[in-house]
Amino acid sequence: MLNACQTRLILKRAYVPEHLPMYMHPFSESEAFFHQGLVYYQQQNRVNLIAYPLPGGLQGPDLQEHVRVLVRRLSPGDLKIISPVELEISSWKNIRLDRDFYYCLDLDHLKSGPKLRNMLRRAAREVRTSSVHEFTREHLQVLNSFLKQKNLDREKTLFFHRIPDYLAYSARAVIIEARHLEDHRLLAFNIMETGAWEYDFYLFNITGAESRKIPGINDLLLHEAIQGARRAGKKFINMGLGTNPGIAAFKTKWGGAPFLPYCFQHFRPGFSWKHIFRKG
Repeated sequence: MLNACQTRLILKRAYVPEHLPMYMHPFSESEAFFHQGLVYYQQQNRVNLIAYPLPGGLQGPDLQEHVRVLVRRLSPGDLKIISPVELEISSWKNIRLDRDFYYCLDLDHLKSGPKLRNMLRRAAREVRTSSVHEFTREHLQVLNSFLKQKNLDREKTLFFHRIPDYLAYSARAVIIEARHLEDHRLLAFNIMETGAWEYDFYLFNITGAESRKIPGINDLLLHEAIQGARRAGKKFINMGLGTNPGIAAFKTKWGGAPFLPYCFQHFRPGFSWKHIFRKG
């Protein structure tokens, strides 16, 4: 469990959303811990290790050794790691490996060409944006419409269904919504986590079926998020992962750039911990 000093350090230095307990706890149902610069989340024998060290950035062999020592100490039965590099843990069964990049938006170096400005003006003729904190039945309906459009697998669908729990848990989560100017129907919304000191985190972009008829609606939502981050004195927005070429193109259009490699690994030990420790 985190103490007050550890929590303060994490909020001050966080640069990926998974550092933040108010984000991870509702989705993983696990307790946050801090060990020599690494945040991890544990529930019984399951561990989610965030191998992006605070406050700096160990790389290569130093990070590998740091993770190895911590994993030996925790002895999990199920281990998920995100890190800037692929980690080698001998005698483990690596059952999943995903790669991507986190994108960062430097709020002092935004792109603002005529095409982007035209998209914002185009969307603003039909939509108004505002920031709210309450997740309502209307938001849930748009979320369900979004999930129906995407046809996600069961694991991802369950993850998205935890969004209301996250919003109820985090005191600094913000919903930025887009509503039709005429009848005030909710068309789309973004979810931002604003609890860290230097970064805001662009977590979710939830779009209803009707939002696809309005060019620029997602640009208008992001523009509102940028204005909120600037008012709060933030320097950066972590825009999340590239995910696919379309999403990556949207982020780079605004000036977002890959700033951290992302490597997700899911391990299960194919051995006896006692056996390994006797030999180690």
